[in-house]
Amino acid sequence: MGETGSLEARARALFEDYGRLSNAALRDPQHADAGRLADAFAAYFVGANPLGVMGGAKDESFPAVMKRGFEAYRAAGGTRFEIVHIEVEALDAFNAMVRADWEFDYVRPRDGATGTIAFRNIYFVNFADGNPRIFAWITPDERKAMKEHGLA
Repeated sequence: MGETGSLEARARALFEDYGRLSNAALRDPQHADAGRLADAFAAYFVGANPLGVMGGAKDESFPAVMKRGFEAYRAAGGTRFEIVHIEVEALDAFNAMVRADWEFDYVRPRDGATGTIAFRNIYFVNFADGNPRIFAWITPDERKAMKEHGLA
């Protein structure tokens, strides 16, 4: 497999680490390693979901924005945010597509009911500087899922 195998292994390692860091950030947002989470992303990125497309630059505010996101998930009742399955497909020598199956466990604040939201995100990873960096992602409708589970 040569470089492709190396690229796939490095993309998998990126998401194993990203998943661990995301779960830790949900469990304790005040002590989240937002800098390491932000390091997973390229200098510029684009995201798409059923509501539209957004893009931006990873500036000095990005780690704080990520931390606020985990605080919001925690306030909604989140207790676990884990990648349970990863598929990596090398697209060429410098890019890969990663399918990550996530599970978001929660205890609903209003009544203590527990549940899990399972979803798949698709990410695009670039290795131009030698390190894997997420530059794009496609996600399902998070707001809809949160509403369906009574979390929003």
